[in-house]
Amino acid sequence: MSVKNRIRSLLARKPVKKWKAEPSELPWFDQPNALDLLADRRRRENLSDEDYAMLQKYATDGYCVVSGMIGDADLNSMNRDLDDLWTATEPLDGLNFYDVRLGPNDTPISMTHAELLQVDLAKRLKARDIPNWRINHFDAYSEGAKTIYHNAELIRLTSLIFDRPSEPDTTLNFMYGSSQDAHQDTAVFHIFPPNYIIGAWIACEDISPDCGPLMYYPGSHRERIYKKFNNYPQTNLRTVDAKTIQDYQDYVDNLCLKYERHVFIAKKGETLLWHGMLLHGGSEIKNPKLTRRSYVIHYVPPRMNVGNDVEGPFNF
Repeated sequence: MSVKNRIRSLLARKPVKKWKAEPSELPWFDQPNALDLLADRRRRENLSDEDYAMLQKYATDGYCVVSGMIGDADLNSMNRDLDDLWTATEPLDGLNFYDVRLGPNDTPISMTHAELLQVDLAKRLKARDIPNWRINHFDAYSEGAKTIYHNAELIRLTSLIFDRPSEPDTTLNFMYGSSQDAHQDTAVFHIFPPNYIIGAWIACEDISPDCGPLMYYPGSHRERIYKKFNNYPQTNLRTVDAKTIQDYQDYVDNLCLKYERHVFIAKKGETLLWHGMLLHGGSEIKNPKLTRRSYVIHYVPPRMNVGNDVEGPFNF
């Protein structure tokens, strides 16, 4: 492209939208008087003691743990479907694997299910047992995953937390610990108004302390959004430059020093619900032979995931 045409192209671009959320638009649990608002809700909505305690915990610590919602039958069905992907004879169209390593020292790569099935079976099964690959939206391919995705009690609880309707938005399946650095979901999702997102981490088996459990930092959800994300949701880790990504990680690493780290040693079916700003990640894997089967679903109120209104280019 000539210099003249490049200038014309730049001039023809629309200016990047400026986003600004008023404090009153933030969720009730981010308001300075959140517990007073909750007390009013308790009287007005006749909240049960259990629901009230859950909401109080979420507003105060940025997370809560719930159990008894996800049955073994659905979890076992999803786990079988996940295992069968590696020995299938026919590929599932549109299914992608991320951070697969075909050898222990290989660079992680992304590949389609069809590409995976072209790999020699023995090599493929070895790759299955190397942490920490993942897949997205398995609900489109597994009845068990789909049933959990539409679980009525999870939708009820996340709607109760938001104080407005909630919908499941995205999913992740892991077989092993992620070893992911501490981060905030706000930094990778485009949500407006901010913080209308809840992560649900579901244990698909009993979790060992040595498998790299989910780690999280209670109270860290009260931190302000990173200063260089100054046009959020346009600016976050998906749209900023490489230096800002590293600056953000340095910022988060320092934030973690302010809070006590907890790890989620969950029983099968237990679920941790967390605030979009809560620092969390994958703790160190002490025994790489141990699985850490988990299913993550993110919940967002309708029309508040504005990713389609954000301009690229995108980093991922």
